[in-house]
Amino acid sequence: MTKTLTLMLIAVVAVTFGDIFMSQAMKSIGDIHITGPSSLLSTAIRVLKTPTFWLAVCCMTTFFFLWTSILSWADLTFVLPLTALTYVLNAVLAQPLLNETVGPMRWAGVAFITMGVGLVTLSEATKKIH
Repeated sequence: MTKTLTLMLIAVVAVTFGDIFMSQAMKSIGDIHITGPSSLLSTAIRVLKTPTFWLAVCCMTTFFFLWTSILSWADLTFVLPLTALTYVLNAVLAQPLLNETVGPMRWAGVAFITMGVGLVTLSEATKKIH
């Protein structure tokens, strides 16, 4: 279980930074309005020229390969709920890295997610004991 938790933590951090970099990339591009094939192509070119877009893709790719590896030995019902930690980490990092405000209702949701992940982790730990 330690190997799974360690790799899942790395995967969660990777995809969270992927989310943050993608948000930064898209906000730097601005509002996107697709009105036809030419605007679609010009938007795609703008996105592909944005360095933080590629950082996001690298982080998300790291998550993908770790995730598929972990699924080769761990139960989906254990590891999938662990991915919810991305919501927690995104909320923690949103203000300092994206200048977003996380209000009390969102923090309450984060607390519930954290408790849920804790229960899933605890259930896996007790499963190994029995």
